Amino acid sequence: MEAYVVLREEEYPTLLEELKKQLPASLMVYYPLMLSQENLLPKFKTICVDKWPEFTCVLEVENLADDVSPHRVNAYCRREECSVNLYSMICQLLQKTPSDILIYGGPRRMKEIISKSNDSNSSRISASGCCGSKSVRGTVPTDLLIHNAYRVSKDTLKKSEVPVHFSVTTIKKEHMDLILSKWPQSKIFSDAKEFFTHTATSLESVCILNESGEPVAWGFEQHYGAIGMIYVLKEYRRKKLGSAVVSILSEKILRKHDFVYAAIETENTESILLHKKLGYEKCDIYPECIFNWFFYEKEKKGTTKCCQ
Repeated sequence: MEAYVVLREEEYPTLLEELKKQLPASLMVYYPLMLSQENLLPKFKTICVDKWPEFTCVLEVENLADDVSPHRVNAYCRREECSVNLYSMICQLLQKTPSDILIYGGPRRMKEIISKSNDSNSSRISASGCCGSKSVRGTVPTDLLIHNAYRVSKDTLKKSEVPVHFSVTTIKKEHMDLILSKWPQSKIFSDAKEFFTHTATSLESVCILNESGEPVAWGFEQHYGAIGMIYVLKEYRRKKLGSAVVSILSEKILRKHDFVYAAIETENTESILLHKKLGYEKCDIYPECIFNWFFYEKEKKGTTKCCQ
């Protein structure tokens, strides 16, 4: 018996409206679905819930080829105690997916809650900070690289101008090799260049160029509802370019939405200070449910044990 209900496309707008009511906790499933409905992201292969229409858990499965790893799945659990339901959905999903799964979303304490449910295979789901880790099976502690949510509105955003001798453009396809070379986690994705190029060029982005027209700082809107991939080349730091990227990118997104979110590691005090100076405030509404990532490693031989 399947632990989930697959929604029909005509039911997506209803789901979107319900998820909107549950923001910001539902951001990591609401935002991708909204972008997909606006044709800014590809359509999902499957969207499933634990029950319908009174759902407590949601999984959105990207339409990826079998040889792409990991498969990206957006997840939402209305209440922490429903984590076991979400886990059951993931287990059944793994039976039909040949690759590992990277889960965007879900309660921060999901692994702990699953462990307490006496599931002997719960160690195979690993909590992590930024896009998971290949080192699963309990080797990544749940308190590692915890992200907190910060947000800014049109009323609170403070502008930061681009210094002289620099110009602003958007991210282009030809910039992506450099951008991905500065982001170590890109190696996790077998389709990193294709996926992030589409995201950066379809959604809002900012790229600051030097006098020679070379990219020196950048950032872009992420598919899960936050700004991200903010980076400044080492030789151009301490010139307020990072502040300019965050400010300009936030302003562009705020033309369409009431809030802009940022997922910032608790230990990254420099980034926290930068965002606060620009008007970002820590989001205290369900902070443990907004930005979380989990990597789920599928057994390479046979059927996943937890699904038997």
